[in-house]
Amino acid sequence: MSNSSRKVYSTPVRLDSDEIKNDPWLLDPSITYLNHGSFGARVQSIFEYQIALKREFELSPVNFLDRNRGKINDARCVIATFLGADPDGFGFVDNATTGIASVVHSINFSAGDEILTTNHVYNGVRQVLSKKAVESNCTYREVSINTPLANESEILRILTDSITDTTKLLVIDHVSSSSAIVFPVHEIAKICRDKGVLCLVDGAHAVGMLAFNIHDVNCDWYVGNLHKWVCAPLSVGFVWTSSLHRATTHPLTVSHWLNQGYKEEFDWQGTKDITTWLTAAQAVHWGMKIGWNTIREHNHALVVQMHAALIEAWKVEPLTPLDGSMLGSMATVVLPEGSPNTLEECLALRDALFRTYRIEVPLFEFQGRGVLRVSAHLYSTLQDIFELKTAIYDIMV
Repeated sequence: MSNSSRKVYSTPVRLDSDEIKNDPWLLDPSITYLNHGSFGARVQSIFEYQIALKREFELSPVNFLDRNRGKINDARCVIATFLGADPDGFGFVDNATTGIASVVHSINFSAGDEILTTNHVYNGVRQVLSKKAVESNCTYREVSINTPLANESEILRILTDSITDTTKLLVIDHVSSSSAIVFPVHEIAKICRDKGVLCLVDGAHAVGMLAFNIHDVNCDWYVGNLHKWVCAPLSVGFVWTSSLHRATTHPLTVSHWLNQGYKEEFDWQGTKDITTWLTAAQAVHWGMKIGWNTIREHNHALVVQMHAALIEAWKVEPLTPLDGSMLGSMATVVLPEGSPNTLEECLALRDALFRTYRIEVPLFEFQGRGVLRVSAHLYSTLQDIFELKTAIYDIMV
């Protein structure tokens, strides 16, 4: 589904179900938490579910890990169904960056090949790709997609013009961590297919944030996190691989089941705490009780209001349209005039906001300007933005 066809919600959905009232978030209520995008957050029932699994493991570790591998398959089926993905191509990993690395190290690159991405790429992924290019004696290149952007057509035009005969792999964000822009991955994957280029989608932020179907994206690989917007425990991500590449795609840790099947390899990557994987399926069920569409609609509408409020207060140019057509549940906003522009200064301001005002929000440099990124989830309110604006005003003056 392209950005232009995504429904934009202007008013947060009213959420008053018992599932929300009786299942509090574990976040410290004294903190104004506007950084769900970094590590997510957990509700009490999900935390307790994982603790119960940990106790079950400790009672009989061998039985839990060795004889009951069907539990992993059950979790895989729940999550794959939620994502519209073939379970046979679904493998658990610790996080999306690990998933990217698993895919990239499974591809044979030759001298003259090119690994292509954009300047919106997550820095951890940037390091993985550039290191692989050096090791393979191939080229790594970032396409500049500069903001502000009026619509997704600009992205598609730039990428179409940037792919060359030497491009072997395009790594593209579904939702950029830095700019919070939702990329039109369905159309980008089609461009890659038409040009004979491999397509790897980094969906670290998309899962739980956007309504989409991996099968419909029709890419070669899709990686994602479940600890962010699905609110599962930390250290649970996945690699989905199309049928064309399952025989050659392997986890970073090769263990007993090498070449014995895609699922078998990813299910056993040495000794791991699989309670995160199992609890991720429970987190999907948690969202289903509330309604994933309801959650997404609420979060999107609220972040659009947050975005507009900051743009109006600071009189800055938005990176994307104010109607929210290129946003999910996060928005990146340029800091007001006179604010920091370097990473070091942004980090100092971030820490000052937390120490003095108990506000947690990421600040960083993006395309030569200091910016901050706000996130909205079920615990967020517009009052959070008022407190943020007031705190930054107090610091700046």
